[in-house]
Amino acid sequence: MTLYTVMPMEMVWEGMWKEPEGFAEVRVDGLLMQVQQLESRRGIIVRLLDCPLEAYLNPRYEPGQVIEWS
Repeated sequence: MTLYTVMPMEMVWEGMWKEPEGFAEVRVDGLLMQVQQLESRRGIIVRLLDCPLEAYLNPRYEPGQVIEWS
């Protein structure tokens, strides 16, 4: 990727590698996923991290779905 800018590179890349607050990795039904926590045991699925390929086709695990875990 090439960026043509007059901004200093420190300003361009500022915050690029910071992990956003309020995200957690949880394992639900054997699938490891990143969720944005709403409450202590509820969250919104952000992305699937470690799962079989057919899990991506399951609408229950698509990003944006609210999920509960134990």
